[in-house]
Amino acid sequence: MSNSVTSKSQLAQLNRELTASLMQLHRLAEQLAQHLSALEDAIPSWQHYLLRPEFAIDSANRLGVTFEQPFALAAALFASLDYGEAHQPGDARNTLQVPGLLAVPTGAIEHARHLNKAKAVFQKTVADIKQALAPQPALERDQHLRDMLADAGFPRAHLRQCYRQILLCPRRPDAIALSWIKARKSIKKVSIEWCERKLVQLDPQGQDPGIQYQRQLLAGLHRNDHGHLRQVQIQSRANLQVAEIFHAAEQDQRDDYRQVGYSAMPVLISGGADRSLPEFSRVDHTPPASRRRTRRDLQVDKTPFLPALRVHLVCPH
Repeated sequence: MSNSVTSKSQLAQLNRELTASLMQLHRLAEQLAQHLSALEDAIPSWQHYLLRPEFAIDSANRLGVTFEQPFALAAALFASLDYGEAHQPGDARNTLQVPGLLAVPTGAIEHARHLNKAKAVFQKTVADIKQALAPQPALERDQHLRDMLADAGFPRAHLRQCYRQILLCPRRPDAIALSWIKARKSIKKVSIEWCERKLVQLDPQGQDPGIQYQRQLLAGLHRNDHGHLRQVQIQSRANLQVAEIFHAAEQDQRDDYRQVGYSAMPVLISGGADRSLPEFSRVDHTPPASRRRTRRDLQVDKTPFLPALRVHLVCPH
């Protein structure tokens, strides 16, 4: 009884923290968006370099902003913290992504710093809530968290987009190095017993028709296909890697090369007095493809056999 009372008290406190952190997060995101949007028509203009791979074009279309308005596009992306018509249905891991670079004034970087801190606070609060709800089954835990988000006034909060930190270069580098890191995919053999166990964990009460249908598919799988189950995980789409370069003061010393991170969203770089970007390497708008990965993919049915587990069947040769 005592533990139950403590848990309810803890969740009530976390609920209050969740509400406060979400309100702060949205307020700061809107402030940053307004600041960036104001740069769109600035004269002289601020320099920008946004890449247009297929997934970025799709994100821009969903946000309803064109690449001809790079700062407004970044503003819309940074402020997109909720699920909406702009988001693809289904997999909650999907996020809107537009890689690239924006030269901005110091004020924009300060706004982004405050927003990043608010994102970290919110993420920790959600982690604490999940920890407090850990004894509950997965579906009940997720629903409880969604109910708390709704009580806070943000029922459609997109957790991954709320967590994403904005990459910053507050100290203007001498140069920026850009390079595409190819998307990684793992294809792992799984057993029929593993699949059954995971499906039961997703729906312990047997109340989800979709999960129950997948269990029926698994039960009806021909014995000859039991060894053909593969879990396919896309670990990431192609990423734009960004690094800062600071030239050495003396000729015989090496330049200082620092990783900034992967640019799923535009990196904000101090534009200085001339509002320009530092020297930077150009890359193709379309990330390079991997021939080896394509050959492996041809062995796996593109339509998942068990969508809840991302499990596919190996296609017969």
